[in-house]
Amino acid sequence: MSLEDWLNTRWYPKQGGRRALYLLAPLEMLYRQLIGRRRARLARTPPPPLPAPVIVVGNITVGGAGKTPLVAELARWLKERGRNPGIVSRGYGGRAKRYPYQVTAQSHPLESGDEPLMLHLISGVPVMVSPNRTEAARALIDYHQCNVILSDDGLQHYNLWRSLEICVVDGLRGLGNGHLLPCGPLREPETRLRTVDIVVSNGEPGSGVRQQCGDLLDFQMTLEPSCWHQFNLDQTSTLRLLSGPEPGPCHGVAAIGNPQRFFRALRQLGFKVMEQPFADHHQFSPQELHFDGKTPVIMTMKDAVKCRDFWQSHWWALEVRAKLPDLFYQKVHRHLQQFSDDEK
Repeated sequence: MSLEDWLNTRWYPKQGGRRALYLLAPLEMLYRQLIGRRRARLARTPPPPLPAPVIVVGNITVGGAGKTPLVAELARWLKERGRNPGIVSRGYGGRAKRYPYQVTAQSHPLESGDEPLMLHLISGVPVMVSPNRTEAARALIDYHQCNVILSDDGLQHYNLWRSLEICVVDGLRGLGNGHLLPCGPLREPETRLRTVDIVVSNGEPGSGVRQQCGDLLDFQMTLEPSCWHQFNLDQTSTLRLLSGPEPGPCHGVAAIGNPQRFFRALRQLGFKVMEQPFADHHQFSPQELHFDGKTPVIMTMKDAVKCRDFWQSHWWALEVRAKLPDLFYQKVHRHLQQFSDDEK
């Protein structure tokens, strides 16, 4: 069992086995103190505002909550309404030679990171990567004239000024046992939810999530299969298909924060899934994906961009889209209008 699996079985209440975490309580206390100091420093010296609204989409737990699909959907929505959005990201897992790094279709995920490359391919908007997200945002404004900046993750990146904060909560797993790292999955205390502008539940919130978040939950989001992808021969573009492999046995590959969510989605489409979970952001080798014969291999778009150099004809990538109520977009629209009015 990997360290990630070991922790997950203890972080989430239904799975028990949490006594071993008591030994980590001093580290949790130290982590809490560090967070408090960072917040106090932010209150004393807030970052300077940028000339465009900055919408940060993040979470307060480690692991996947669904923030990246929401960023992609916001980018589409903004483009449809005549805006020129750009996306900034830390580019976890990538090591570019210099920053800020502009993501292109030819980028390698070892340079850009897997999520920024995926976001650029499916949204078509400019994506800029840098450990310094403010630097990345300024580059988008200066070189691409972006008039809305979306930050994929970065809720805890306090050096980035933001005009709107959206926190995504996993509707099934919630906030786990409610403890901060390393005793629990929380990057920040639960009280952080009271300071963000919008709280989105990814999926129908269970009773545990309702108890933890209560009336702080503003909107429910669902992730729905949108289309299928296979990489073209040039390996830098994908062929979008409305239909994919016939439902039946398949190998489900997921190197994301919560692989079970992806496997459940495949089962709902009628597939009999042979689960192949990997650690989040795992870099694949061809040998790891050579299973039995020509049984379809279905993976997330985030994983597919890391496999395009050795893509096989019986491999498929499933794109999911975030679906949210109209009231969510109305609230974002009002914020953008208010920002424009304040700038005049």
